[in-house]
Amino acid sequence: MSTPDEKATEQKQTAGSPRPAKGVHSEMSEASRQFGILHTSLVGMSLIVLVLLLAVAMPVMGHSPVTHKGSFAVIVLATLGGIFYLYYLNYGVYRIVSEHDRLNEVLVNSLGQGFLSFGQDGICDRVYSQACVELLGTEPGGKDIMDVLRVTEEARADFKGWLDILFLPDHALGFPDVVNFLPQLFAHPRKRRITLDYKPIYSRGHVLARVVLIATDVTEEYEAQELAKQRQEYADMICRIFRERNQFLATITHIRTFLEMSGAPDAYENKTAVLRLLHTLKASVKHFHLGSLAETVHGLESELRAETVQTAEDFKTILQSGRYCIDRELSSVLETIKDLIGQDYERRGNTHEIEESALYNFALVMSVSGVSQDIIDHYLRFIVAIPIQDCFRQFERELLDLAEITGKQIKTIRYTGSNPPVLLREYQGLIFSLTHVCRNIIDHGIEPSVTRIARGKDPAGQVLIDTDVVPDVADKDKQWLHITISDDGGGIDPARLREKLEISQPNELWREQDDHAVIQNIFTFGVSTRDRVTDLSGRGVGMNVVKREVENLNGKIEVFSELYRGTRFEIFVPYILSI
Repeated sequence: MSTPDEKATEQKQTAGSPRPAKGVHSEMSEASRQFGILHTSLVGMSLIVLVLLLAVAMPVMGHSPVTHKGSFAVIVLATLGGIFYLYYLNYGVYRIVSEHDRLNEVLVNSLGQGFLSFGQDGICDRVYSQACVELLGTEPGGKDIMDVLRVTEEARADFKGWLDILFLPDHALGFPDVVNFLPQLFAHPRKRRITLDYKPIYSRGHVLARVVLIATDVTEEYEAQELAKQRQEYADMICRIFRERNQFLATITHIRTFLEMSGAPDAYENKTAVLRLLHTLKASVKHFHLGSLAETVHGLESELRAETVQTAEDFKTILQSGRYCIDRELSSVLETIKDLIGQDYERRGNTHEIEESALYNFALVMSVSGVSQDIIDHYLRFIVAIPIQDCFRQFERELLDLAEITGKQIKTIRYTGSNPPVLLREYQGLIFSLTHVCRNIIDHGIEPSVTRIARGKDPAGQVLIDTDVVPDVADKDKQWLHITISDDGGGIDPARLREKLEISQPNELWREQDDHAVIQNIFTFGVSTRDRVTDLSGRGVGMNVVKREVENLNGKIEVFSELYRGTRFEIFVPYILSI
């Protein structure tokens, strides 16, 4: 027997115990109980009906019918009572099921997602969420899923083909693999970003019966991500401008040169030079994360190279329009960074920055004033000149950036050689053009990690740069700056290059050349092993730019390659360390 204190404690515990909330689970349990009652009642009604049938059949079987009023009344009342009780139970079940139906509808619509389903014929079911109307712009019930998703005429055959494969009972691909080929985004007329996801509904035999499409509005999330990306790119732009100020100023100079060249009356006559400079600018502005300017430059290059540009007038019209846009974008960039550069100068305190031109002019003044040539050479070597490997810092950063963009792995550049000092002004055009070698190494040379592993290589590619000064064999007073850039990538396929030359230069002498001579054609304008143009390469312009810069210095460039082993660029230019 419990004491009063124990009873009081039990009462407190009961009063303080949280009661389970009545939710979906409890409601479903109630529905199941009601269905159990309904089944029990059906059994009882079946017995009542059997009794009635027996009463009716008694005369047929030779027995006296029910003549007693009391017995008849009992049978009638029991029958009516059973019918009304069955109706009552059915109404209770109907009420609970209706509540659940409304609850499910509220839950589905409150998610803000569009839910619909369709079968192998592509016809959408009549049941769908209200959000479909808002997100997809139509009521999908009874309509073809291709019409609902606004699949273009060109893509309808592929859509139907993948849909048929999806419902094949024994196809090799899994459901997630096949739906990747179905539309993943919905082309919303108001530029909202609607993602599409597909879920399977299987029958008992694990055979696909229906496909559920879930449409989700991710516009806000996407805009937030884009804003964060823009802010990150802006921060990267500022950091790179400060780290590589000289290269940035060189880029600005090249842009102004392009604006001047493209505005000249003979712009069409210098069409090749204009396009070559434009192609080089695209790579440089991308390196500094000048996104809008890079898109403008890329768009102008694509328009100028379009097959529809047939006449000089067409070329000039497009060029002038693009020139205006580039000038406007350049002004915007300079306005953005103007205050930042000024503040940076203030923070530097007593640090004094001297323009490169002033350093060279001082050497000229010394020369005119009769200063000893040894003193001038010493000044140029130790004050004006910089180690040549420092000139490749942008090359190295761009290499790592492009590897990350393309999903490839690359190691830090390995430098060898004597790292001689050079006068940057003399070699600036060459160093600037080497961005094309960098892009070709990533896009053409270094293979994806899986391919490299299959070929027995390290997953990460390796680039080597060797720099040295070598004497001229014929002239002992002359020296050459020797630059070697090599990678351990896939190499250049001479057979592939011959296929491209067959199209671009069907009547040239390359047919009589050996493999080494054939691969030198990568320096020819318009020759590329790519089937399509990408942001990195494919126009057959970049390597021609490099060759021209080498030739402008009275140098020479040659490429050596071994298929699946790697490629090596050998550059010889006169070594200039005096004026």
